[in-house]
Amino acid sequence: MKNKLRNLSSLTFLGVMLFTANATFAQAPADSTTTTTSTTTSAGTVSQFSPDTIVVKTTTSADPVSYSYTKTTTYVDENGNPVSSETVKSGLPVTVYYAKDGDKMVATKVVVRKTTVVNPDAPMTKETTTTTSAGTISQFSPDTIIVRTTTSADPISYSYTKTTTYVDENGNPVSMETVKSGLPVTVYYNQDGTKMVATKVVVRKTTTTTNP
Repeated sequence: MKNKLRNLSSLTFLGVMLFTANATFAQAPADSTTTTTSTTTSAGTVSQFSPDTIVVKTTTSADPVSYSYTKTTTYVDENGNPVSSETVKSGLPVTVYYAKDGDKMVATKVVVRKTTVVNPDAPMTKETTTTTSAGTISQFSPDTIIVRTTTSADPISYSYTKTTTYVDENGNPVSMETVKSGLPVTVYYNQDGTKMVATKVVVRKTTTTTNP
């Protein structure tokens, strides 16, 4: 009977020790630490691409911004297709995805955007406003149409070009030779500096008055 009691006491003590050990292990702090990193983006133009740094000029900062990069940094185009890091060079517009590492900004992804090529030989596009003026032709010279209007005391001079069109009131083309002094016209023109350039001349019908 004493042996049975001893065995029961030993089992109870062993159970208490195991429970205490488990509880202590569960409360022990973990050895590993979790670091949370947030990724930020910045857009600009590459001003320098060295073996370990990308320097980017942005519109939000007066000074260029430096990003370090690693072997895991990826380079893609605007559609997400991988591109070679050799394509990244000065003058290219980019968007840099980066994470803070202490004082450093480490690029995780560089998106190479399309560049807009401007042709220096292409003519500049001007915004033009077309205005109309109605009156009667007083003179039609090789490069000028002079029109008298009811809104101006002095005749108004319009220059014209090879692209100037001549139509009747229904919009049908008419020969430039039909435009002559005394005809009522409506002139569509654009302002080019101090000149008024006729783009379209509408030749209106003349009204003939018959005396009774």
